Amino acid sequence: MNLYIRLLLAVLRGFFKPPMALTDTLHRTLRVWPNDIDINKHMNNGRYMTIADLFMLELCLRAKILIPAFKLGWKPMLGGNLVVYKKQLSMFEKYTAEFSICCLDENWTYFQYSFFNMAGEVVVTGYSKGAWVGRKGLVANAVIAEKLKVQPTTAPMPEAVRKWLEAEAHVLGKA
Repeated sequence: MNLYIRLLLAVLRGFFKPPMALTDTLHRTLRVWPNDIDINKHMNNGRYMTIADLFMLELCLRAKILIPAFKLGWKPMLGGNLVVYKKQLSMFEKYTAEFSICCLDENWTYFQYSFFNMAGEVVVTGYSKGAWVGRKGLVANAVIAEKLKVQPTTAPMPEAVRKWLEAEAHVLGKA
């Protein structure tokens, strides 16, 4: 399935499915299409990230924050990923995926996603971090909560995310 069709479907679901809270989890059953396949005849590693991006788009639309954020001049930006690839998905194979916001810090929102084969085995799992960026840089999550009238998650940061951020600081030379 062409990515533009998936994008259109995510936007339509965002506008026409029931609203969601930012603390809700998106679940979806999908299929691997020929344009998802790489030279190894399984779903391309980058395609998982694209699907996670589409989940983020749908969640922001259904939580009613995307358009108000755009009106404030804010753009959503991805800041990094921590991904573990455990198994493969073959062409036309069905799979399920879950996507949720797991925690926040001052500026970043951390997302968790998992992809499962139909036997329920984890295929890919990981975390991404994203932020809203305005003219002056990253928009603080406290400002987002106030301006967009949303209740952010207060869940503690998972150990895996803390260790990822420590490793990131070393990569950036800030440790």
